[in-house]
Amino acid sequence: MDSKIKILSETEQELELMLEASEFQTLLEAQYKLAQSKAHLKGFRKGKAPIQVIKRVLGHDIQTQVVEELTDGYFNQIAIEKNIKILGQARIRHFDLKENEKLSIYLIYQVQPDFELTPFDGYEFKKSEYEVTDEDVALELKMILRNQGALASIEGEAGEEDFVIADVQKLDESGMAIIGERQENQTFGLENIPKDSPFYKALIGTKAGDERRVEVEAKQADSTEMTRYQLTVKEVKQLELPELSDEMAKELTQGKLNTADELRADIRKQLGAHFNQKAEEDLLESIAQKFVEDNMVPVPKMLTDSFENMLVENARRQIGGKFPAGFNESMFRKEIRPSAERHARWMIIRNKISELNDISVTDDDIKTFAEAEAQKAGETLTDEVLKSYMSNEVKPYILDTMLRDKVYGFIKEKCKIEIEKKPLPKPGQQN
Repeated sequence: MDSKIKILSETEQELELMLEASEFQTLLEAQYKLAQSKAHLKGFRKGKAPIQVIKRVLGHDIQTQVVEELTDGYFNQIAIEKNIKILGQARIRHFDLKENEKLSIYLIYQVQPDFELTPFDGYEFKKSEYEVTDEDVALELKMILRNQGALASIEGEAGEEDFVIADVQKLDESGMAIIGERQENQTFGLENIPKDSPFYKALIGTKAGDERRVEVEAKQADSTEMTRYQLTVKEVKQLELPELSDEMAKELTQGKLNTADELRADIRKQLGAHFNQKAEEDLLESIAQKFVEDNMVPVPKMLTDSFENMLVENARRQIGGKFPAGFNESMFRKEIRPSAERHARWMIIRNKISELNDISVTDDDIKTFAEAEAQKAGETLTDEVLKSYMSNEVKPYILDTMLRDKVYGFIKEKCKIEIEKKPLPKPGQQN
């Protein structure tokens, strides 16, 4: 077997595999005979169609299968021998097969571009350290108890957490009621209405019997349309929350916790864990962003395509596995393309860091990872489960995940991380 590599660009190469008959004909003949034994073609009993008929009807498919099988072995061998830093999967562009003579296979594949990594010993990053206060615990507990609360009428004015029940009458430009445009007993939860909304401004501080007029602007392409409403307040309600007791703590946690104090402690622990995880994710994102900004390496199109497809599938899963009717997927792909390219560029940079610093993942590392995952689930790692981790379907993902984590760990050891103490962000607040 001979081979020849053609450089197409900084990130793409073509490999030509040239095989003699002795290297492929035996396998090809075996596949012809196997197909013959299984074929049930019109005019012939099963397994009785002549080889020439099999070649005429199924020949190309059989040849393609043989080429793919040969390619897997030879390509991996050459990649190791020539130290080709492959990104993604190779693609067979075409092949030229002459039985009993020769076979030429042409492969296209993406490679890790060659570049100088910007020195990063002097990089500095900030990591948030969130402090959970009694107020944070009380606020979270209040959100939990809301599901156990009951609405009760009040005589006073509506506060920012209250509910206003009002009749809504649409008005014309002169302020007259439009017949058929009245909705009665509409509930407005002031807590869920933006404070700059005309409805919030009109209803805050109202009480039963009050009337308010609201004007809402609706901006069109080249004009602004004003819609007017008359609001008649029928009732103001307040959500009354129950007192947290030991019995309620048991009920809320389905018996996992026994007292109100245990529930408060658990809330504090969960809030701390959640925001510690957020702080770590924010740090890793800032690390990736800095490296990408300082190393604008070329990115193979195929790799960007792969990340783009991953982002699309993630979005699809988040909304139930299917985009709504009329969703413009092409436009969505265009919008996320820059993000996909950043993901791809960071992967290339990570690979470079691991190469320069001899960072790798061994089978023992994977076994340790699998044992830890089993322990988290309260199970014992079995040979069957470990085998699945080592499978061709799962192992590449595990390798990439573990290598990424090792690279992040290496960077954090080399760079300065400044800790910033922060309060927990309030609901709806960015931090």
